[in-house]
Amino acid sequence: MADAPWRCSECGTVNEPVANACRTCGRWPSLFDLQESVVDEGALDAPAELRLPRTEVEAFEPETFEPDAESAAEPEPEPMPEGARRRRLLTSVIVPLAFVVYLVISIVFGDR
Repeated sequence: MADAPWRCSECGTVNEPVANACRTCGRWPSLFDLQESVVDEGALDAPAELRLPRTEVEAFEPETFEPDAESAAEPEPEPMPEGARRRRLLTSVIVPLAFVVYLVISIVFGDR
C-alpha cells in the first residue's frame, strides 16, 4: 500500500494512497508503479469535486448481552416412559445383532 498519492502509469490520474485501483481507468498498480510514481502532497492540484471527502469514523462498540437467570438454566429432560425405554434398548441391541448375522450369512454363502 502506498504512503502517498500515486499517479496511474496508464492514464496519469492522481489517486489516493489507499486506492487499490485507478479511479479513472480501473488499472491496478504494480509495486513498481507505486514506488516510481508517488506524488508529493503539495503537487495535488485536482479540483475539489474529484477529491474524495475525508470523513471521520466513529469507534464501534458492540452491545453487551446478559442472559436472564431463567433462560440461562437448561431445562431438565423429561423422564422417558417405560415402553419407550424398552424399545430403545431393543433397537440398540437388535440392529447391530442383525448386521452381524447378515455378515456371517454373506460370508458363509458368498463362496458358492
